[in-house]
Amino acid sequence: MTGTSTAYINGNIYTMEEEGSRCEAFVVKDGKFAFCGSSEEAAAAADEVIDLKGANVLPGLIDSHHHLYAYACILGSLTLDHVKSMQELKDTLREYSKHVPKGEWIFGFGFENEAFTDDKRLPTKEILDEACPDHPVLINRWCMHFFSANSLALKAAGIDRDFVPEVEGTVIFGEDGEPTGVLSDSSAQKVSDLVPPSFSTIEKRMDAVENAIKKLNEKGLTGVHPVQGRHVDLMEYMNVYQELDLEGRLNIRVYLGYDELPNMDLRSGLGDEMVKYGYYKLFLDGAFGGHTAAMIEPYSDDPGNTGVLNYTQEELNDLICEAGRRHLQTGVHVIGDKAGEMLITAIETAKDKGFLSEDARFRMIHLQLLNEDMIARVKKLPVVVDTQPVFIHTDMRWIEDRVGEERMKYMNPWKRLIDEGMILTAGSDSPGADFDPWLGMFAAVNRTSADGFPEGGSHMEHALSVYEALCMYTKNAAYASFEEDIKGSIREGKLADFIIVDRDIFKCPATELKDVKVLSTFLGGRNVFEADE
Repeated sequence: MTGTSTAYINGNIYTMEEEGSRCEAFVVKDGKFAFCGSSEEAAAAADEVIDLKGANVLPGLIDSHHHLYAYACILGSLTLDHVKSMQELKDTLREYSKHVPKGEWIFGFGFENEAFTDDKRLPTKEILDEACPDHPVLINRWCMHFFSANSLALKAAGIDRDFVPEVEGTVIFGEDGEPTGVLSDSSAQKVSDLVPPSFSTIEKRMDAVENAIKKLNEKGLTGVHPVQGRHVDLMEYMNVYQELDLEGRLNIRVYLGYDELPNMDLRSGLGDEMVKYGYYKLFLDGAFGGHTAAMIEPYSDDPGNTGVLNYTQEELNDLICEAGRRHLQTGVHVIGDKAGEMLITAIETAKDKGFLSEDARFRMIHLQLLNEDMIARVKKLPVVVDTQPVFIHTDMRWIEDRVGEERMKYMNPWKRLIDEGMILTAGSDSPGADFDPWLGMFAAVNRTSADGFPEGGSHMEHALSVYEALCMYTKNAAYASFEEDIKGSIREGKLADFIIVDRDIFKCPATELKDVKVLSTFLGGRNVFEADE
């Protein structure tokens, strides 16, 4: 039995089928677009009519890289993104600890030491001991790759002067041979595994995720690709999304990535239009913020340091080939040029051995720093580049110190990659960065931080048009999940995921993109967010 059909007429509707493509009306029936065209035809074909009165309509947005459960966990917890100095960090932790029984763990999220006004070092155990001598403490930097632990936390995890990290460089030792408390990735997991979980039952997890999804809907997101990062305590639970869907409480479409091979024979895409198993995720290197992204040449501000690699070339080749043999879409975290170069070699190896099809849509995640040789090689491969435009906002004030002026020419060269024929998507890496897609589009188009630094933008030859930026959040993201035939644009037969916004983003000044307000969000024709008047 089919439901009622609704015509939305007199709109300024950008379909995103191609650049400049618009219509003035569409009909929604049974959760899909049943017609796109004129207002007269739409009204005549529907049971009810809604007059958009010239409102601006776009396809629903998709975040192609998000740690959604981790974001749900930090809502209402101890967040440190507001902290602007080492002293304020200590004061915040000390005040918070007054309300936590002695001996219980304290976990804090999201500090940015590069923004500290008094001391830009990563916090050491001594600093955390001073603030919280009676609690084991673990706090993580916003990038989610670097952590600081106090003495009680290190002791609980068995990290001392004799500790041998699984991956070299993931524990910082002082001149006295003792750990400083600064940890990253796999070594940080030794401590994070001891922190009690935020939610102990599936019901509590469901409530938390449902609340987080409301925040995403408010920004116009109708799709998300959550990614698990077990080694940095970024968990995901497919049953949470499935149960929410069964109860009619899931207001976003989910395509999940997991950093472990499935223990059964299955292929990517298992699921339905609401929840799917997506891809196998690997973490090859670290991040620029803590000098752990793997580099061909040393960091400009840290001579002798070329970052950290989690796998050898041979190990990486074997993992990529195994995933390809099992018909799993694969995505790999690569930030530095050395990591990117290794991944290209691994993909080439798997392709040459027949483990990757011509439509593999291998996901190169982040891929921030390239060079000419890498560009020439990667454009020949069946890949999608999952970018995080918001990193322009978070990194701009210090990234040139890390890589130097010459390498900046190849930092996030998105326009070049698009011109070379590559498909780019856009995600946020939230909660490591703001998930606001409008801030991401602003950064991709203007190449500045939200407050306009640097003036005029950084390497504007890599800046995107508004259309190119919106493609990354719509039809390109749908392509990355093999769903371009069912979502990502407004077309007859596709899922009726669309948003109404407060301005025409193709005509307003590009500097206004970060200020766009979503008025309504629809998922399968169902209203899941309505802004207050």
